[in-house]
Amino acid sequence: MTGELLLRGGSVRTLDPETGTAEALLIRGDRVHAVGTDREVTAAAGPDARVFELDGATVVPGINDAHLHLIWHALSGPEFCVNLAAAGDLDAVAAALATAPPGEWVLGRGWRETSIAEFAEGTAPVSRRWLDTVTGDRPTLLHHASAHSVWCNSAALRRAGITAATPDPPAGEIVRDEHGEPTGLLLESAQDLVKRLLPQPGRAQRLDAIAATMARLNRLGVTSLTDPMVTPELWQDYRELHASGRLTLRICALLHWAEPATDSAEGLRRALDWPLPREHGELLRVGGIKLFADGVPTHGTAWMHRPYSGGGYGDLVTAGADTPRRVRELHALIRLAHRRRIRAQVHVTGDRAADAVVDAIEAAAADPWPDARHVLIHGTFLSPRVYERLARNGIGVITSSLMRTYSGPSMVRTLGEQQWADAFPARTLLDNGVPTADSSDAPVTDPDWRRGLATFTGVPGPNPFAAPTERLTREEGLGLWTSGPAWMEKTERHKGTLAPGRLADLAVLDGDPLTATGAELLELRSVLTVLGGRVVPG
Repeated sequence: MTGELLLRGGSVRTLDPETGTAEALLIRGDRVHAVGTDREVTAAAGPDARVFELDGATVVPGINDAHLHLIWHALSGPEFCVNLAAAGDLDAVAAALATAPPGEWVLGRGWRETSIAEFAEGTAPVSRRWLDTVTGDRPTLLHHASAHSVWCNSAALRRAGITAATPDPPAGEIVRDEHGEPTGLLLESAQDLVKRLLPQPGRAQRLDAIAATMARLNRLGVTSLTDPMVTPELWQDYRELHASGRLTLRICALLHWAEPATDSAEGLRRALDWPLPREHGELLRVGGIKLFADGVPTHGTAWMHRPYSGGGYGDLVTAGADTPRRVRELHALIRLAHRRRIRAQVHVTGDRAADAVVDAIEAAAADPWPDARHVLIHGTFLSPRVYERLARNGIGVITSSLMRTYSGPSMVRTLGEQQWADAFPARTLLDNGVPTADSSDAPVTDPDWRRGLATFTGVPGPNPFAAPTERLTREEGLGLWTSGPAWMEKTERHKGTLAPGRLADLAVLDGDPLTATGAELLELRSVLTVLGGRVVPG
């Protein structure tokens, strides 16, 4: 029989509670046909089945990153912008910017205040004037690692017409010095004043970059992801990749439009009045929409119950001149999505903002929609009383374990050690029956599920969960990268575990993630990644 692939002689971690761990797996077409012992599964295979001897390797369900900005990640390579993540001081920033690819603009990504010595020590501010000495009249925009701010030089501000007289846009801030002059730091929606001027790569260049990035993810064992900010143009890119047979990941798209569609109910209503994109089978699906409730703790823009060390509580970023009106707008946004039967995934990092989003979802549920599956993205900080409400209302939470590695110093400086220790409470979420998945939020972090699994299971490293009571088991942690994301997409009957009838999405790892030492876990390699029965990248 043709179209069969037999994997035998190893360990198959199905993550299916009924099947457990097996020795072999048979793929027929794009589905898992049989799982069991070597003898059982080999007997079920046809005479023409291709055989892959595992030689002790471990098969796991294909990795699914529940929150990954694929186009941003694709366009963050050295051919497009400068990587500033490793810059430890301003001299290193200057040296990196000297390598910028040719073009009208200088673009960079990945800087953090706590990583650059002069900023961390307070000996120099984030300033357009320093940037001017390095980049001159060539307009420059440097994305913060969080993607919630940018650092611009004077030429970029001039292009955008930003002066001391320019008002802050709604839900954004033009940071100013003691004389009221813009420093070059733009927070939240103020970024768009400059970002909208950036030249965009042509379609062919974008498609090639996306395809290359998908291949890199495939080599890590990734077979699915949710892209949380899919604009109409990006949807067309994905459609073209699908039509040409170049999609090597399953993409669950969260539709997103420019403001005011994401911060006002009226803007969202206008966007939703247009026909929604048509799905393309199991490879390219619409999973809902993305909304923003607040910002990020490192910038003091997450809405918190407790004040920041420098004062203030943050606030919502929805439309409105004051907090009560922003709360009403948040309710209106979620009510509209719920009424249209469109799942909403909401960016929320502050505990007070999370409470407000859950309030809004509960209010929208007055219009019954069984299994709505609205989701909190990040859920960085959560109030003790919110867990039961999340579980009762079937609200999922997508955590961001990798931010413990990348954002620790910034968070500690802003919130203190004790509060940062409570971030991304995956253990408490699972214990309370809250549907939970994990994610990279790339390019905010490097999309390496192995480091995420290590972080939540107590492997020593930057900012792990040290207390045993907070750790996950390896199987629980792996579930956050497989079955958990499938629940968020409402595809758990098709993927996320390996059982007969499920999609044949899997990774063959050269070690067992459930038993590997910490060092071994971080070095695991996928020797074979299969998407719907097809080896990827081809």
